[in-house]
Amino acid sequence: MLENCDVLHLCTILEELIRDADEQVRTIGAQRAGTDDLATTVALAAFSHHPETRNYTMVFAHVGDSRIYLLRNDEPLTRLTNDDGLLAKLIENQIINETDAFRIDQAMTAEQLSDTEISYFRLRGGITQALGGPLPPTIHIDQVSIRPGDRILLCTDGIHDNLTDAEIEEILRKGPRTATARLLVERSIERSHDRTNTVRAKPDDMSAIVLSCRF
Repeated sequence: MLENCDVLHLCTILEELIRDADEQVRTIGAQRAGTDDLATTVALAAFSHHPETRNYTMVFAHVGDSRIYLLRNDEPLTRLTNDDGLLAKLIENQIINETDAFRIDQAMTAEQLSDTEISYFRLRGGITQALGGPLPPTIHIDQVSIRPGDRILLCTDGIHDNLTDAEIEEILRKGPRTATARLLVERSIERSHDRTNTVRAKPDDMSAIVLSCRF
């Protein structure tokens, strides 16, 4: 966290960090793994504090389907990032609209979806770009004002594939400040084993960082 840092400078720093990580996955990572078939996702955030207003500017960047969410006391959960994935590509090609894409992404049971939508749901985790891929990634960078009371979540798809946005919001809203990330991971692990009651169950990496703006 920096004091009154230039936002454009933070954007440049995040972009350089991601490009460097992409290169390391492609080179050092491939050498260590013994294969060049590597790909991973990223979500980064940096904060600039503005003491005169008690607010912050969060500059964030992502590639792939790791997500960043924002929760405010008086507002519903907001997804700040858009996945580089199948559903986004279907929207871009006007095959489905954003409302249907969200409904498909949030489904709990197969009965909620048509046969075609079920195929979209099962393939929704396929990403269209990543770090370490054959081409340098297009890095998405944006910024948002953060104020006291806000909570920010950065997470891998192991969290949001297993849990719906509504479930994530409930945990973020009710979870203790020092235990919310752990609760998200625990709930995701529990869901990943429940293949009987939901189509969301997915064993995967489950990583979460929760930041609370207190003052």
